[in-house]
Amino acid sequence: MRGARTPAARSSAPRARFSLPVSGAAATLRHPTGAEDLLLAEFRADDPVLALTLAERLGTIEPGMEWIELPMPDIDTLIVRLRQGIAGNRVIADVTCAKTECAQRIDLSFSLDAYLGHHRPRPGAVRGRDWRVERIPEAGFWYVLQARNTEDVRFRLPALRDVLAVDGQADPVAALAARCIRPGSLPARARARVEAAMALLAPPLAGPLQGRCPDCGTPIAARFEARSYCLQELRDRARFVYDDIDVLAERYHWTERAILRLPHARRASYAERARQAQAG
Repeated sequence: MRGARTPAARSSAPRARFSLPVSGAAATLRHPTGAEDLLLAEFRADDPVLALTLAERLGTIEPGMEWIELPMPDIDTLIVRLRQGIAGNRVIADVTCAKTECAQRIDLSFSLDAYLGHHRPRPGAVRGRDWRVERIPEAGFWYVLQARNTEDVRFRLPALRDVLAVDGQADPVAALAARCIRPGSLPARARARVEAAMALLAPPLAGPLQGRCPDCGTPIAARFEARSYCLQELRDRARFVYDDIDVLAERYHWTERAILRLPHARRASYAERARQAQAG
């Protein structure tokens, strides 16, 4: 097979198209190549730089918008969609029954489509019993929270830029609040209202999964962080890129650059053929 022609890098598969839940922007997502697999393999799954780089490389949004300025649920949705395109729609999370006498391993299974649907912002006005929220025109994702007999509070939905800025700080939650809430010092009740409003406007793709142990009936709760979970899964898969490069270079004498330009699925198909040939 020496001198075999390297296949074209462009994938014939259509791009995924979807709307981002908070901004409402139309987005498309192309299939990753080996270059993105290397990126996944060499970054921490919880590094926000990884999410930004994948978004900028693989995602396309409406003109005038930038991934780094979008609220975090929009970024997390992109990562979930990427995982769906590579590993499918179903998640099976492995947990252990909390009851000591049982301690059975349990699978919590759910679809990512259903998960995204459950965490979409609710339509209609954002309000509580004694407060309401209005968006500030032409001010990005800034809002004003108005409550009876209290000063108005202005806040902004945390964007990927903010998460990057506070990453590694001693108290990232406090640092994020300082960037996104005005005035910076609020009574506990006012802070709780702002947090409730943020959760309604941009439901985070993180929270508890609940179920019951099928053996003993004990309630089960496990926290699911969609972005970090999906990126960790993608990292685990991406680590095979080194083996794929090795077997394809040996079999077809393609360069690393040519191999890395192949879409993930195509590279995996060629690598499997090469391994079968070696085994035969």
